Amino acid sequence: MTTTRVVAGTLAKTHKKNPKKLVSRDIGLLSELEKELKAQDSAKAWHLYSKLVQRDKDVPLDPIFGSKLPVVARHNLNTAYTHLPLLHSKILGVLQKKFMHGYTHADIDKMSECARLVVEKMSRGGLELTGEDICHLLSCFTSNTGAVDQIWQYATLSGVALDINCFNRYLNAKIYVKEYERAFEVVKEISEAGLQPNASTKGLLIRLYGRTGDLAAARRVFDGVSGGGAVLAYNDMLDVLGMNGLVDEMRQLFLKMTGVAAFTNDLSELTTDAYRQAVHIVAPDRETFHVLIKWHSQYWDIDTATQYVRVMTEVFDIQPVAKTFKLIITPQTAVREFQKCASVGVLMGEKYGIEPPVYILRTLERAGKKLASMEEKIRKSEAQRSSVFSGLFGSSSDDPSAPVTA
Repeated sequence: MTTTRVVAGTLAKTHKKNPKKLVSRDIGLLSELEKELKAQDSAKAWHLYSKLVQRDKDVPLDPIFGSKLPVVARHNLNTAYTHLPLLHSKILGVLQKKFMHGYTHADIDKMSECARLVVEKMSRGGLELTGEDICHLLSCFTSNTGAVDQIWQYATLSGVALDINCFNRYLNAKIYVKEYERAFEVVKEISEAGLQPNASTKGLLIRLYGRTGDLAAARRVFDGVSGGGAVLAYNDMLDVLGMNGLVDEMRQLFLKMTGVAAFTNDLSELTTDAYRQAVHIVAPDRETFHVLIKWHSQYWDIDTATQYVRVMTEVFDIQPVAKTFKLIITPQTAVREFQKCASVGVLMGEKYGIEPPVYILRTLERAGKKLASMEEKIRKSEAQRSSVFSGLFGSSSDDPSAPVTA
């Protein structure tokens, strides 16, 4: 009798939930989520994932006779309940700064909170973190050294299989927060674990040596890089040169990697035809140009930074994103080179079809107000100085050089 009531109750609930409608809704959400995950759109992917998590609670379960363990009915096989365990790792994979453009510290905090909620959901579901999950979490919490250390401690103590990619993410986190001593220890641990360094590892070593001032060691690692993934090493070497103020060497290395150094040393003369004729070593990517743009902007060379934007679009067919212009229009450059930065802001929409994000608009607005305030102070200072001089020389004389009579 009890069993009959349970079954009847379950069937009543299933009927009330309308399983066909439930499944079709979930299939639509799952399809949209997969699309946004492929597009690496963090915000949209999280929105859809959140919806599926909510719907997971509404999935009716059919009880097994003589057992307390529930099973999913056949008509619910394509619902959030069965697919969510496979999606946790994927959503962690897009909760990373590299997939966000024009972000603020508040956005990073929100992203970290989202990652925490995913891990909490996995824990409640009895799911264990994999090496891939550890990689995603280390990338998400890169700037939070406490969280990174906790994640790494969990991974090492729980016996998670850690590959070279996991060590790379942890090494990157230590370099990011400038814990260089610990970073060198991680390099030693990679060797002790018997892992073979890959292109990412070598790029991180270049960055580590460059940031600790050992350019000779950075060059030795860079010279030993070849084959696939070499663009990562070039990007890190360009970053190290820019960091150490070697802007001319940075430009020469860029021309060398693209093979156009044999044709021209002037960026304004760099064309698509010249690149096609050149024997290039490595094809640059968007990050290559972001490194070049960042350092030229920080050294107040807005014209050259803008020239690199032209080269990346016209010569290499790499479309800029909002982050590209955020590297040019910073609070510092906007005050010092307000007119040039304002022109770049206009160029975003008119030439590249990118609507300036709120961050850039606010940066330009604040810089404009600051400049107006400075100009007003200068005017008042000049007016005060002229009034003092006129009092010294007497108001009756138009010639300040005339002798003052008692």
